Parts: sequence; structure tokens; C-alpha cells
Amino acid sequence: MTETPSVRRRRLSPLGLTLILSLSFFFIFVVATALVVRKDAGKSVVKDGEDRVFSKRQRVGILEVNGVIRDVTTKRWLKQLRSFKEDRNVRAVVLRVNSPGGAVAPSQELFEAVAALGKPVVASMGSVAASGGYYISLGAQKIFANPGTITGSIGVIMEFANLEKLYEWAKVRRFSIKTGKFKDAGADYRGMEPEERKLLQEMVDATLVDFRSAVSERRKLDPARTIEVSDGRVFTGSQALKAGLVDELGTLEDAVREAGRLAKIKGEPKVVYPGRERRSFLDWIIEEAGDRRSDDDEDDSEARAAGVVYRIAAWLAGGLTGGVASLPAVRPQLEPGVYWLLPWGY
Repeated sequence: MTETPSVRRRRLSPLGLTLILSLSFFFIFVVATALVVRKDAGKSVVKDGEDRVFSKRQRVGILEVNGVIRDVTTKRWLKQLRSFKEDRNVRAVVLRVNSPGGAVAPSQELFEAVAALGKPVVASMGSVAASGGYYISLGAQKIFANPGTITGSIGVIMEFANLEKLYEWAKVRRFSIKTGKFKDAGADYRGMEPEERKLLQEMVDATLVDFRSAVSERRKLDPARTIEVSDGRVFTGSQALKAGLVDELGTLEDAVREAGRLAKIKGEPKVVYPGRERRSFLDWIIEEAGDRRSDDDEDDSEARAAGVVYRIAAWLAGGLTGGVASLPAVRPQLEPGVYWLLPWGY
């Protein structure tokens, strides 16, 4: 009788086992995260784990304005501000600003929305609340800053690059076909003509007039004093207090208490943050990429891909370090335009 040779079982290599375990843990993490996000979607975030019944009492809403002010971020902040306006349980709002500024029009929209909220608003400045970040703070009834806050930078900036010599070195010749002499003003392939510089200077000067008007009106400053402090210089929180640009030095908690006082809330005010939007794991991954492109630029695949890579790298770094990733700050891809922005603040 012939014996059948036994089949030798192939052992899994350590590398293969590690890969399988890693993929398993990743899958479990994704599923668990999706379940938690779905469960908490649309709920308000109440401080100190307050129960849902207690959280329905009078509260102070906190709107966090972080980063460069752009169209895509301002839409989200305006939506959150509108939710506070419509919530009858939110009696006052604290605007927590940590921003070096940004585009003019979005800053103006947010300023107008804050000023017209119809409820007491107190601004609380974090590390930086400069230029457009200071402008939106003007919409509040009262402004708090920390002694070390960087604020001010009241001014307007347009940035250009002259790459003419670089194109010559690379043997590249760029040109344009235009309908008017100012149509390519600021182009990077040639120097700027004096009349073009004059035209653009007049435009930023006119924008500064709007900024100064808001500062003078909201801070009750004499026009001459407003001009003195609006030459683009920055202030610490302590200096801003002496200059009349802020009302008090204090923390976020101080601002919350003041908001509660203005809203006539008895006792220590309870705070609530905007409800979280329902987002999938993929939405979270590509959020950074979405912020990097303008609404008009549907085909900016390079910036979108860079955003996806950065977001994934941040997630991986956070997982490897056991906490929040601490990757180097990336300068935002800003479209050409006029900005109320602290140039070195991001």
C-alpha cells in the first residue's frame, strides 16, 4: 500500500503577520470611528459632560475661528454662527479668535454677521488675532486679549513675485494677449509698471479706509488716533489695551463669564460648541484638500492631492505618536487678491 506524502503547512512570515494585524486594527479603527461619528452627528458639544436636560438651560455658545480666513472656512463659521442665532437656549456667544487674518471679503462677511447677531458677543483673542482676525473681533460688544496675544496689524497687503530673471535662466518666455493695459498687472513674468503700481496702491488704500472706519466706529477712537495705530504694526495684548484696541486682558473663561453677565445668565455660565456635521471617514481625509482649492478651481488636482497626502500623513503621525500629530505648518495656497493678513503669522 502506497502512503500519501503529507502536505507541509507553510508558516506565515513575521512580516506577513505584522501586515495582517496592522490591517485588522486599521479596519477596526475605521469602523469604530464611523460609528462614533454617526452616533454623535448633529449633537451639541457641552462642556464638562453636562447631561442633556441641564444643557437645555441658558448657555453661552463658543465659536472658534482658527486659521486663515478664506471663503471655504468662512462658510462654515457663518453656518455655525447662524445655528447659535436660531438656538433660543444660547443667550450669548464668545468669538474665540486665533487667526492671522485673511481675505478681505470673507472677513467683512464674518464681521457683519457677528455685529448683527442680535445677542451679546464677546471676542476672546488667543495666540494671534491680527489684521482680518482683529477686524472680525470688532463685531463683538467687548474684546478680551491675553497679555501675550499678537494683535493689530491693521492694514492691507497684496503680494506679487517677479520671476522674470528665473524664466530667462530657464529659457522660458511667457507673454499674454490682453484687452487692456492693466489686464495683466502684477504678472510674474515681467516687472510692474509705475502706473500699474499706482493703480494697485490706490486699491489697497481704499480698502484700508474701510478697515479704519470700522476701527474708529467700533472702538470709539478719534480718526487721528486710528490712523496712528493702523500703519500695519502689531501689538501685544497689553499694548493693545493701552492703545484702546481691546477692552480687557483676560482668558477665554473671563470672556465666557462676561458674556454670561451681558446675557443676564445667573450663576456660572455653561458653554456649548457648534454641533458636529455628519462626515464620513473619507470626508475627513479630503477636508484639507478641499480647503486648499478655490470654489472656482474645479480642476486643481495638484493642490487637492497635496492636501490628501498631508492629511493622511498627519493621521499616521498621530497614530504612531499616540496623540495629535505635530507636523510642520504648511503655508496655505492663497489665491491672488487683497488680504488683511499678518504676513509672517502663518
